[in-house]
Amino acid sequence: MSLSRLDQLRMVDPVLTNIAQGYTPSNFIGEKLFPIVKVNSQKGKVPKFGKDAFVVRNSERAIRSNSNRIPTSDYDTIEFTLRERDLEVAMDYIEELETYDELKYEQKLTRDLLDLLALEREKAIADYVQNPLNFDSSSKKILQAGESFNGSSDNPLTIINDAIEQLRENIGRKPNIIVMGMDTYRAIENNFALGNIIQNAGNLKFTYQMLQESLGIKNIYIGTSVYSEDGRIFQDIWKDNLIIAFVDQSERSRRTQYNPSYGYTFQREGMPEIDSYYENGGKIKVIRATDNWEIKAIAPEAAFLINDTIQI
Repeated sequence: MSLSRLDQLRMVDPVLTNIAQGYTPSNFIGEKLFPIVKVNSQKGKVPKFGKDAFVVRNSERAIRSNSNRIPTSDYDTIEFTLRERDLEVAMDYIEELETYDELKYEQKLTRDLLDLLALEREKAIADYVQNPLNFDSSSKKILQAGESFNGSSDNPLTIINDAIEQLRENIGRKPNIIVMGMDTYRAIENNFALGNIIQNAGNLKFTYQMLQESLGIKNIYIGTSVYSEDGRIFQDIWKDNLIIAFVDQSERSRRTQYNPSYGYTFQREGMPEIDSYYENGGKIKVIRATDNWEIKAIAPEAAFLINDTIQI
């Protein structure tokens, strides 16, 4: 089949694609819960890990005794189907002529497109992990009146530590990451009961470092990103929720979907990709950013949601 004129003019930009594949917006935290794993196919199956994946086995063998054989795990599998996302922006040749540095201008447009694609993924992850319907009864706590973090009767650290312990009981391993919205963090910071404890200990204010030490978890991330549906009114992506999870924290080069983890973002190898083509007889250059991914919770038991932390 012969290529169309448009296909012939379409060019993958290796410089901008290289920038795209190494670019990570600093204010997005969804990837902390769903780290990226590269895949070569549009569809596939991955093991769905249960509690057995997190069990610590006794491997010590006495002299001349048999090896410590464990039962073979019968893994269920989860199917994934990647979905392509793309955004493009048009640049008139007159804009190119008037631009001091054309390459830097194209890089700026590329980053704008990548930010928008990343924002979409951030919101997809946040929407999933903040929905109580995606957690079973032993993996969530919906706070009731008198339990809210902005109240005066309960110490929020007690509630969070109880949830950490519940998750540890669920999977047999202590969680290693916490994600929360900014409003939730501020409520913890300003909690009256917690403030009294801090002041009695001789400290002036509760700090992020105190939160890490109190919960025994180093990887705590505060969601600060916002979105808008109309370009005028902005809302927080991360609401008044707190998510505790066990996540594979291997380096990206060593990461694989066969490692037990709450979830992964499956992304097509080579993505994101930047290409360009011309319109209107070459007077308009279109820069396009394409990504291809899907998020999957492959070990649902490995996360715990504390929902509705602030009540008015």
